[in-house]
Amino acid sequence: MHRIQSRTYVGQPGETVTVSTVVSGGGQARVTVGGQPIAGGQFQLPSTAGATVRMQVALTGPQGASCVVTITVVDGSADTDFLLCSTFNPAPVNFYDFSVAANAAVSAFAAARRAPVSPAPAAAAPTAPAARPRRKTSRKRGK
Repeated sequence: MHRIQSRTYVGQPGETVTVSTVVSGGGQARVTVGGQPIAGGQFQLPSTAGATVRMQVALTGPQGASCVVTITVVDGSADTDFLLCSTFNPAPVNFYDFSVAANAAVSAFAAARRAPVSPAPAAAAPTAPAARPRRKTSRKRGK
């Protein structure tokens, strides 16, 4: 996964995104993707190049409550963000956009930025073709 700009990322088809939140000051964070809460702090990008997904992190709590959001692995490390409940923004919400590009395009982008490339998600193991029966051949024996 690679950061394009603030809160905008590009990844490979099927890549796993890991998100964690650390809340302080009595707040509660809610992480959703496509309006649905994510399970286990992870979700997968769609398997089609050109597809997009939007993640939302909402913080509720008393004034001064805060939340550190960490998304991994981005450009070989973690990308962090911060939400704070304040008098001007008592229930902050941040949106994160993820786009899917073909493996080759993501690799080319990583190389241009000199960033490590995440390994491509494991595809289903190919099934071995059925073994062909051996043909019986007649051997002519020398005289």
